[in-house]
Parts: sequence; C-alpha cells; structure tokens
Amino acid sequence: MEKKYDITIIGSGLSGLICGYILSKEGYKVCILEKNKQFGGCLQTFVRDRCIFDVGVHYIGGLAEGQSLNQYFKYLGIMDDLKLQRMDMDAFDVISFEGNPTAYKMAQGHERFIDSLSEQFPTERIAIKNYNKAIQDICKQFPLYHLEVDKAYPTNFEHLMINAKDKIASLTSNPTLQAVLAGNNILYAGRGSATPFYLHAMVLNSYIESAWRCVDGGSQIARLLVKNIRANGGDIFKRKEVDQFVFDGAKIKAVRLTTGEEITTKEVISSAHPTQLSRFVRGQNGHLRKAYLNRINNIKATPSVFSAHYTLKPNTVKYINRNHYHNKTTAMWDAIDYNQKNWPSTYLALTPNVSKNSIYADSFAAMCYMDYQEVQQWGNTFNTVSNEQSRGEDYEAFKQEKAAALLEQLYKQFPQLKGNISNTYVSTPLSFRDYIGCPTGSLYGFERNYKDPMRTALAVQTRIPNLSLTGQNVNVHGILGVTVSGILACLKFTDRKKLLTDIVSAT
Repeated sequence: MEKKYDITIIGSGLSGLICGYILSKEGYKVCILEKNKQFGGCLQTFVRDRCIFDVGVHYIGGLAEGQSLNQYFKYLGIMDDLKLQRMDMDAFDVISFEGNPTAYKMAQGHERFIDSLSEQFPTERIAIKNYNKAIQDICKQFPLYHLEVDKAYPTNFEHLMINAKDKIASLTSNPTLQAVLAGNNILYAGRGSATPFYLHAMVLNSYIESAWRCVDGGSQIARLLVKNIRANGGDIFKRKEVDQFVFDGAKIKAVRLTTGEEITTKEVISSAHPTQLSRFVRGQNGHLRKAYLNRINNIKATPSVFSAHYTLKPNTVKYINRNHYHNKTTAMWDAIDYNQKNWPSTYLALTPNVSKNSIYADSFAAMCYMDYQEVQQWGNTFNTVSNEQSRGEDYEAFKQEKAAALLEQLYKQFPQLKGNISNTYVSTPLSFRDYIGCPTGSLYGFERNYKDPMRTALAVQTRIPNLSLTGQNVNVHGILGVTVSGILACLKFTDRKKLLTDIVSAT
C-alpha cells in the first residue's frame, strides 16, 4: 500500500467501486479501502456445501439493450462479461396470499405487464394502464434514471411527496389488485404511512423493463469492477478498516486505519453507512455540526431481514426462473409491522441460478422481515469469516426455531422441498450488521418518508470541503440506485456533461 492518494474511497460496495472506476479512469490516483475479507458490500456471495448464495443481489432490473443499467454497465466495462439469465417473461415475480389459491403474475415489458395483469383482473385494464403510466411518469422526474444528459432535476419536491399506498388506491378501488401491486414491497421495505410513490415506482419500473438473475451470484459484478479499477491504475485493499479522519485545518489530510496506518489523501469519498461519520470525526469538534450528526444518527432505519439458505439433494427440486412473494394477508402496507403470531408476514423465496445445472436447483433461499430488537440481546457480539466469534447456544437455538417456522410456511407453497433439503444455513440482522456495517442491519438504509422527504436526503457534499458521500443513503437503494449515487459523487471531480455523454455513447 502506498501512503499518498488523490482520492481515498471508504467501502467497496457498488457505489464505492463505481467511484473508483470512474475516477481512476479519469487519471486520479485512487485507493479503495474495504474492511471485510470480500469486496462488494451487498454484492457479496458466500458458499455452503458448494452452493453459491447471494447476500443482497437476488435479481436485477433494467439490463436489456437500450435500458439505463445496461448502458451504465457498458461504460463500466462489465456488461459483456456478466453471466446473466433473463427471468420468466410471463412472470418474473409471482404474488400470492394465504387463503387465495391464485398466484398473480407480473410480466416483463410494459405492454406485456398491462396485458397479463388485465387477464387476471379483466375489469381493471384502464386502472392497470393508468398505474403503468404513473410509475413511468414519476421515474421521468429523475434524469439520471433514464440517462438524460441535458435534463436538470426538478426544483420543487412535489414528486417526492406522494404516498405510494394512497396513489395506488387512487388508481384502482380493487383491494386485491392494490395488494398485488404492492405484493413485493419487501423490495423497498414498504410502509403504508411512509413510503413515497417514487420509491415504489423506481424499483418496480426497473424490473418491469427487464428482470435478470446473475448466474453463479452477483459477486461477479464486484470482481469485474475490481479488475477494471486495477487496470486503470487504482488500488483496492481488503481488511483495511478506517478508524478516523486526521485533519489539517478544515480539511482531511489523512485517514487513519484501525491498524494505526495513515494514508494521506486530497479527497475522501465515504460509502460507509453515514452513522460512521460520528466515529470518523470523533474528537475533532466543529468539522461536522452536532445537529447534522444527530439527524443522521436518529433517522429511522428500514428493518433488517432473516434469511434462510437451504442446500438441496441433487436433482430433486427443479430450478424456478421467477421469484415468489407470499403474504399472510392482503394488507401489504402493514406487513412490515409484523408480530410474532403472524411471522413471517411476508417472504421472498427463490432458487439461485447456477451454471452447473440448468434444470435442477442446488439450493433454495428465502428472506423475510426481522426487526433488530429480536436479536438485540446478542448485540454486543461480532462474527464474520475473518473474525469468527460464537454468539452462544441460545442464539443458535433462536435461529433454528425461526428457521423451522419459516420452513413450515415454505412447505405450503413449495411442497417439493419436503425431504429434499440437505442443510439449512441462517443469517439474522446481526449478520447483515457485521458484514455490511449498518448499525441495526438495516436492509435499505434510511427509511424514506413522503411527509418529510428532505429529512433523509443527504447531500453528496458535506461541510468538510474534501469529504463526499455516496451509497444507498445518499440516493436510493438497489443496483440502479447506488449506480446513480456513485455517478453523483464523481461529478465533483469530472465534467458532468462529458461524463454522461461518455456513458450514453459507451458500446
């Protein structure tokens, strides 16, 4: 490791890697510091019984030719090398409800999406068309979502202040259709009293455009970006955790690692969770206002998840090229506030895609909401591959109890799993906290609230002149959201129009 850089980037999640690629390509001497054993943040994968599981990237939207993420990935030099499979065109997502035998299908492509849902709700075609138009219209308010080079962001915030639940209800009075349109809202931690319509729209629109699985896991995105960053002359290091900033006057002059090493730098981009700023500036009064840090530390976080990962007996369970969202009730906007009697209130289930067998799945994965308070009694423990520690027998018993409860629910929709599971591996909010660095294992960072959209809107530029922020808390979560976040952080160091023109013209 060299000791002096133009730009030091904290964290190797997707937004940090994108910053590293763009700025190293622009000729800056760049260093990326990752505290974990593996690069990629939520792009990480892990292997159990020779089966690959994704931490966070279960499927990706907007990757077809001519679509935004496809163009971003072309510019990043990774599109041609990704191993992808397009999901079921007639049903990339299936939505079901307890007590209702119908499995509702969401199809890819806007016209196909309208036609498919209209077949399932014959009297609601106009409402479905209006819904489809509404999500596309609000996405147009975000120029980088559609890579519009010359379009400026709106100067008012009206488009941020529309409630998702209310907007959908205004488009259709059919309660089942309302529930179906919100049926996969674990994708963005949908809450009826808070979630803005733009967030719902940006997530759903991307998948309706096109939906894809990464074959053999999403960590390939990180691996390809790391390769390209190094080819550009950038440095990237694992197991290098930043402890605090060292200041010279108002500016950061170096970052100090937990090992005591110091790296001199002209600029810092942090993709770490914003609550880490309190640690980074500790003892350095005045560099960031207390009110700013208090706001960050008190913003409501989205909940975390409980994930179960099952390895399967060979050639017993067929691969399913769609996701299945199952819900206890049609009160989808309340599912996030589950209680122990109805847990899991909603879950996502899927078979990861692997190259070694195109017919049979070698594993099965399911995830559902879990509040950090359920594991808070073990909150003083820490456990990762590079720093293994036991959380105790009571924690293991807790995991197994929850895993058994979830599996009983899965059997109802996937009876083919019975007798065909080899092993079960479980992660809780503590796992997400320890690997990703979110204080409570929050799945999507800060909760967005249509009533007060600017409270959770963190600017890229901070009060510290040479400190910028990126990541899902700066823009929105998801592959496309954090890609845009990375682009925004780079605009300080590059010409906006030139960069966007280069992205649009990439082949």
